[in-house]
Amino acid sequence: MASIVRLPSGSWRAQVMRNGVRKGETFKKHADAKRWAAEMESKLESIKAIGTAQTPKGSTFADFVDKYVEETDPVKPHGKNKKATLKRLKSEFKGVLMSDFSILHLREFVDRRVRKKTQAGTTVSGVTIAVDLSYISTILHWARDVKHYDVNAGIANEIRGSLARRGINTRSKRREREATEAELEKIFAAYEAKGSRQKIPMPHLIAFALASAMRQEEVCSILIEDINYEDKTVVIRNRKHPQEKLGNDQTVPLLPAAWDIAMTHVGDRKKGRVFPFNQRSVSSSFTRICQKCGIEDLHFHDLRHGAIGKLFTIGLRIEQVALISGHRDWAMLRRYTHIKAKDVQKAFNDLLGAQAAKTLATA
Repeated sequence: MASIVRLPSGSWRAQVMRNGVRKGETFKKHADAKRWAAEMESKLESIKAIGTAQTPKGSTFADFVDKYVEETDPVKPHGKNKKATLKRLKSEFKGVLMSDFSILHLREFVDRRVRKKTQAGTTVSGVTIAVDLSYISTILHWARDVKHYDVNAGIANEIRGSLARRGINTRSKRREREATEAELEKIFAAYEAKGSRQKIPMPHLIAFALASAMRQEEVCSILIEDINYEDKTVVIRNRKHPQEKLGNDQTVPLLPAAWDIAMTHVGDRKKGRVFPFNQRSVSSSFTRICQKCGIEDLHFHDLRHGAIGKLFTIGLRIEQVALISGHRDWAMLRRYTHIKAKDVQKAFNDLLGAQAAKTLATA
């Protein structure tokens, strides 16, 4: 039985109790509270009978996206890319009723996406389309598994599985670009020529990135309060993680070159960011200087790639490099090792030589 009462604020509170399940919602209008209570009673009765309920009359896919964001974002904040994608998907399926949402809508969606051009004039990548379908699948599964509505939650994954048969590549191409020593020399020289006109100490930030293997947003966000002066470490807050958006804090060592640069910028300060500069400004400055130097297709983030490779070159083990870089999956670090057949030969011969020297020393 539904209960609808008026609150001191003038709003109306509707409550429904069925089979030990209590649901409540507050509305400004009595008619809205009454309508919601009737729909909720019907839904709970349907769930009791068959396990799911029909989607609310007139509700669209976009409505479900809004409700999903409203309920899940406060619990586990969505990243900006996910938010932007969900907003675009609302537009893609504008006006499509959730009760009518079918595999035909998804096939037409993929057809539109493969014909669409990006701002750069290229076709939308298979990776982007696969991500779109993944988020659609998330909405459908949430509607079925959390809200108990009768929706076909598997259709997005079915369409995603068919992309390869359409010749659409859903594997992202790993970026392998690194800055060469010659390119770095040009960049440092160009910044030196700018002198006092450069407000951001870019040579120091570049050198720190090369020494620490941090991302640009990490470089610009580390705090003086998070530095351990005895252990020469710093805590990177909310470090990038494929599942965790918040709370993924990680203590990393600052190796000598990175430590010296950090201490130069800390000075006698006790709190605040070590490098109090906007990460977007850092990225833009780096892009402009590369253009001035005639260096093509080099981003600030590519400094991290080269830095990780050098950590292997100096002999750190994969688990040690993973601690510095923040990689949880060690397999992801393989592409940074740059191991060649001749390197294996040299390492093997060095080990044999070291063992022979040890034998002679103990003889």
